[in-house]
Amino acid sequence: SAHALTTGLKDLSSDKGINPLTKLTEISACLLVKDENHRLPEWLAYHYTVLPLRNLVVAVDPNSTMSPLSILQRWNDTTEMNITMWSNSDYLPADLYGSRIPPNLTESQRRVRLHRERQQRFIARCLLHHQMNGRQWVVLVDTDEYVLFNRPMKNDNRGISDGACRKWPEPEQVMAKLPMPPPYEQRSSDRKELPAVGEMTIAEYITREQYNSPWYNQSCIAMARVLVGEGKSKDEVKIEQGIPEGFNAYNFETMHSRRHGNVNSHLGNHWGKVIIDVRRIPETILEKGAGNIHRPFKRFCPHARPCFPKTLLKVNHYIARYDEYEGRLDDRRHMKKYQRTVKTLDGKYGRSDDDTRPWLQHFVEKVGNERAHNLTTQLQSIPLNNARDVHIEELQR
Repeated sequence: SAHALTTGLKDLSSDKGINPLTKLTEISACLLVKDENHRLPEWLAYHYTVLPLRNLVVAVDPNSTMSPLSILQRWNDTTEMNITMWSNSDYLPADLYGSRIPPNLTESQRRVRLHRERQQRFIARCLLHHQMNGRQWVVLVDTDEYVLFNRPMKNDNRGISDGACRKWPEPEQVMAKLPMPPPYEQRSSDRKELPAVGEMTIAEYITREQYNSPWYNQSCIAMARVLVGEGKSKDEVKIEQGIPEGFNAYNFETMHSRRHGNVNSHLGNHWGKVIIDVRRIPETILEKGAGNIHRPFKRFCPHARPCFPKTLLKVNHYIARYDEYEGRLDDRRHMKKYQRTVKTLDGKYGRSDDDTRPWLQHFVEKVGNERAHNLTTQLQSIPLNNARDVHIEELQR
């Protein structure tokens, strides 16, 4: 059903009256964006289909040169996705923002620190927003990251050499906050029983597994992150396989990028991401603020380096083009580091897979060919004025 794009904090509600164990039909997300309009249509379409994503809060970085408003508005107008768009003033207290940053940093270091602070404040405010609106599981990923089932694959227990699967302290258990499970012995969810993309949504899977560990025992689940790119070998036959009529596989990162390196190496893959059941994070914790996006709440979230062979969900992290990578204005990003990262895709234990491939066909079947085309085509960007914090209401006029 079509509805207007919500902006600011107007739609906060105090309705928390939900049954803790009910059929999960949708998943929510928090997304911080900066000049990523070229990525948004695919990211939205994929997660709309695979999660399914139905409630999204998007915060626009104040240094963006374009607004995602036209893309988000089209999704709100033509699907049941409920998107709220925030500017700085909706989640950043002006009197505190940047006040704890040391004065002796370089401009690049200061930008990184401001970004982290903005991200942490946004995560906490966004999770609280979803909690107050009676939502359940919320994913915290970026526009170049795609959530999917971590089905067993060849060599996925090889090359564990840098501590990823050591025994980390367990996060706080939350069993007391849910009713007792039905009269059968609780077990752990089994990776061997994970469905493929398209066979079941992630929300349907969580419903099926809701009495099992870790879904029943933890309010914050770690997802292993895997760097994905084209690599050296490009199999055009496999890239084109299963692409719906009228669609170009090379317009979709999830189709033409099929290569990843050693899934158990920290090099390239880096820290994991999380999916959080906001019903089970105390409101007082959310109001205090979050830590980093990889482990927002140390009491409730497991270590940020999850053991790949044991995680049920993973996040494919698609490597950017070098000009986009370098354009982040961060002294830590340079050509040698980029080349070293890309090289991991063709290293030992690297392989290609098509785990994400079925989503596009299912999306087209769900919304129809014409609407699928319209929703995955980048719309004209609205330029932003860098000199001030633009309120979204001004952009709608």
